[in-house]
Amino acid sequence: MPPPLYTQTVIAFIWDYDRTLIPSNQQDALFEAYEVDGRSFWREVDGLVDYYRAKGVTIARDTAYLNHILTYVDEGIFPDLTREKLHELVRSEEMCPG
Repeated sequence: MPPPLYTQTVIAFIWDYDRTLIPSNQQDALFEAYEVDGRSFWREVDGLVDYYRAKGVTIARDTAYLNHILTYVDEGIFPDLTREKLHELVRSEEMCPG
């Protein structure tokens, strides 16, 4: 028998961050930092999903919202959004007890 291609064990941790590890949605800190109305953002995201569906294209809401964040960066709504800024925002999150 040939030796295995992968010689180490892979362990994956998968969890739902929103309202499980923190009491709110992870995007709320981003919206607050840039004074963006979250309800409007999510309506726009849902509109994008509907728009693509009408064109015969299925796009997951998660994909749509991540791309829409990039649109906000391009439009200057999130002008200085970087990985470092996201790390800073995450550090400000209140964690659930436990």
